[in-house]
Amino acid sequence: MTLRAALSLSIIVMLPAASLAQSSVPLQRTPIAVHDIAPPKEVTKISVVRLDFKPGQTTGRHMHPVPVIGYVLEGEFVVKFENQPEKHYTAGQSIYEPANTVVERYDNASDAKPAVIIASYLAGQRQTELIKFLPTK
Repeated sequence: MTLRAALSLSIIVMLPAASLAQSSVPLQRTPIAVHDIAPPKEVTKISVVRLDFKPGQTTGRHMHPVPVIGYVLEGEFVVKFENQPEKHYTAGQSIYEPANTVVERYDNASDAKPAVIIASYLAGQRQTELIKFLPTK
């Protein structure tokens, strides 16, 4: 290989790296939420699930034997824990469901639009059950 060819090749190889370094923008990190896990537990497995709600769809009364953190990807949700006031959550917000807490409502707030939650179930060793549906009162 000639010196001229070697120089041309090294310039071609270095150009993408140089242009990448010049156009590199720092990654933007936006905090969404911090949830304390109470009581504390050892988490050995996290199951992440996308839940697509049809317009007006409800979950029914339930509870989780593990803590669950939900991220509202689309739409709006109405959530009510037993003995607590009802709350509304919109896209970009996080919802914490403590383990063994009765959830009275976890519903799509819109009768016209779908809604999407990304749920992370924080399970310990030998915990395979993620949800228990409960009878209505």
